[in-house]
Amino acid sequence: MTFKFRFPDTKALFERFLRYTINILILYVIFILAIGLVKTVAGGSILWSDKSFATTFPTVISDILSFLVIIELFKGFIDYFHARRFSLHGLLDPAIIFVIREIIVYLYGDHYEWSTIAAFSGLILVLAVARTLAVRYSPAAAREDD
Repeated sequence: MTFKFRFPDTKALFERFLRYTINILILYVIFILAIGLVKTVAGGSILWSDKSFATTFPTVISDILSFLVIIELFKGFIDYFHARRFSLHGLLDPAIIFVIREIIVYLYGDHYEWSTIAAFSGLILVLAVARTLAVRYSPAAAREDD
């Protein structure tokens, strides 16, 4: 009787480990988003404080916009977990939202310059063109054309 040693199927082992790891990370992302939502909603209570509405409102808006940026970023992570690859347009969406958030927060500030707003606007334009090109010339679109 001979005993043959066989190595386990490492690819299947890796795929199973990766699936479990991704599921744990998705649960962690959900947990973090729930905490962020509670903190964002609880932060709205400063509107009822003794401070002026004009001074507290920009803080609340900034918190909400920051939470939206985080949601988009986590959405990109989830897309990566499922597709197991990064998509350029999936990465550009949070970047565009982040720049728009910065413009809005900057405009709520006391002082702003036209050159800064023009630079932010130029950055949004470049990101939007890059996203449009990434969607137009994506590998999925190339497969549909064939």
